[in-house]
Amino acid sequence: SMPPGWTHIGHVSPSHEVQLTFALRQQGMARLAQFVDAVSDPHSPRYGQYLSLEQVRDLVQPSPATLMAVLKWLQGHGVENCRSVTTLDFLECRMPVSTAERLLPGAEFHRYMKGQHSVVRSPLPYAVPEELAEHVDFVGGLHRFPAERKVISRAWVKKEMESRQHYGGRAAFHLGVTPSIIRKRYNMTGGDIGLLPNNSQACAQFLEQYFHQADLAEFMQLFGSSFGHRSQVDQVVGHQGKGKAGLEASLDVEYIMSTGANISTWVFSNAGRHESQEPFLAWLLLLSNMSSLPSVHSVSYGDDEDSLSLAYMERVNMEFMKAAARGLTILFASGDDGAGCRRVPGGNHTFRPSFPASSPYVTTVGGTSFKNP
Repeated sequence: SMPPGWTHIGHVSPSHEVQLTFALRQQGMARLAQFVDAVSDPHSPRYGQYLSLEQVRDLVQPSPATLMAVLKWLQGHGVENCRSVTTLDFLECRMPVSTAERLLPGAEFHRYMKGQHSVVRSPLPYAVPEELAEHVDFVGGLHRFPAERKVISRAWVKKEMESRQHYGGRAAFHLGVTPSIIRKRYNMTGGDIGLLPNNSQACAQFLEQYFHQADLAEFMQLFGSSFGHRSQVDQVVGHQGKGKAGLEASLDVEYIMSTGANISTWVFSNAGRHESQEPFLAWLLLLSNMSSLPSVHSVSYGDDEDSLSLAYMERVNMEFMKAAARGLTILFASGDDGAGCRRVPGGNHTFRPSFPASSPYVTTVGGTSFKNP
């Protein structure tokens, strides 16, 4: 269903190009699960003996029968503009809407707008031929809308409005929770900084937002005097826009580099440049395609679990297992709603978990509220 705030514009033209992601059925998943348990258990003799990306590929790559069946299906519909990943278990293909709707019976591609943001999605379910069902986990780029993250709580906004009224329209200036407050609250001293050259971390962003290196440098100059730090992101993977810096993008980068201080930091910027691309899925594909990655990834992203298909969540869990097998730690925000509830038609409240926060293969981190910091 269409999330709030989006407006339906209409069916896109048959010649409009869409980009779809085909998740091909993997092999060796039971062995991968056993391996992840072994390398993650401090009591195991295999603890910490991680795999390379190429070794993960050898373990999980689709069978020749799967590769042949999917390629034959795509080529039979004239789809040839495709690219794979190192692990061979994803295909990204571009094709006209007319082709995509023949390839996936039931799908209809429509444009939706929210402000200046435009996406192309199908409001209807798709099908794949029966003989392909055992070879394809899901097709991405059809249903999931970009997720939103609200950083500033409504309570904070309300408090600021009250203070503006109290001061005759002038804002009462309050710095709030600065890096030094967080470091003090978690008993971090000036010595609690990264010292080893192979320390590395990354944050991933999925909104049309960007940080600016100059803003980061100024932030560190203002708030980083009490601890050793770096003032620059070492690598940006993806598209880094030239427009105004975004609050959320800036917040992510400035605070990971203040708590994980003096550590080489990357930013994955996956805003979904193509109208039919799913930003989160694009990031997962990068993890399956880059042999050298930071050790820790911090991700502020989530969907309501009940809005996702079981096939999609099971496959995303497999992607996190692949990352764990390589020794990558992925941290997800738990969400803004505590346990998370929703009212079901009929009046009852039910638990509404957030995904991927609910995945057993990531580390989920809750928030900390400060009273009078």
